[in-house]
Amino acid sequence: MGKQNGLAQKLLVGGYDLSGSVQALDNMHGGPALGDVTTIDQSAHSRLGLQRDGGGSITTLMDPQLAHPVLAALPTADEQVMWMINPLAVGSPVACCIAKQIDYDQNRAANGMLTQKTEFQADGFGLEWGVALTPGVRADSAATNGTSLDQGGGFSTPAVPASTTPVTNTSPLPATVVVSAGTVTNVKVNGITVGAGDGTYTVPSGATIAITYSAAPTWTWTLQTTFGAQAYLQVTQITGTSVTVTVQHSPDNSTWSTLVAFTAVTAAPAAQRLTAAGTVSRYLRAISTGTFSAASFACAVNVNPVATAF
Repeated sequence: MGKQNGLAQKLLVGGYDLSGSVQALDNMHGGPALGDVTTIDQSAHSRLGLQRDGGGSITTLMDPQLAHPVLAALPTADEQVMWMINPLAVGSPVACCIAKQIDYDQNRAANGMLTQKTEFQADGFGLEWGVALTPGVRADSAATNGTSLDQGGGFSTPAVPASTTPVTNTSPLPATVVVSAGTVTNVKVNGITVGAGDGTYTVPSGATIAITYSAAPTWTWTLQTTFGAQAYLQVTQITGTSVTVTVQHSPDNSTWSTLVAFTAVTAAPAAQRLTAAGTVSRYLRAISTGTFSAASFACAVNVNPVATAF
């Protein structure tokens, strides 16, 4: 993905699409909060990463029909904030945060323009960067299987190379490589011996695997992560009885299973965050089911590359 500008984006809060009132997204920040641990024998600051944090602030135009009634309420409960970056497409970056709305401050410029500044501070999970499973806000008129996302970036299983020749995992995901049906005496991952025969081996993204053999084996590569994921949903509109949005995953873009199933939504606006533990397969998609004639929603998922608390 090439360089992008800051236009044609989406900002959703608690199931409301406020994009048409947002003049600026002043900042969206995350990561561990820093703690100053400088001791008296040091000549410069020393800091530790503490609890994960996050938040952001927005500037909105006075719009009595859109942002104002949502933000002026100054809710005390947690709100879900979702920032969808252009292009609004499946796979584009999305920043999500469960946050408290801190303020709603007015500002009247000398030219008469009336704007509001609103800050959100993370509450419980910190900012999570994920990818969109909908092209912005998706509008379904019936049960729909959404476009799938290939997290592997189009990776194809390489041919078994000559004995001892390393092969690189060029996928963004780690690969589970099953070696079988050969006479294998050594298996190395990134130059380190990890086995002495047929078996199952993990090859991280960018790492190499090399097999020493006298009779060539076969192998299968499966791209997947094993540390779970967090999924976010915002439903902005529904006409009908209910809509259920499910995030599915698949190892081959053909056989699908449920990763997370959001609670059925009977009225909009609505927002949910769910977690999934364990394996997350290469392909992801968001599907809708239920009894409805119109449902509009945005869905994003953050797949954990390493073990994390979620």
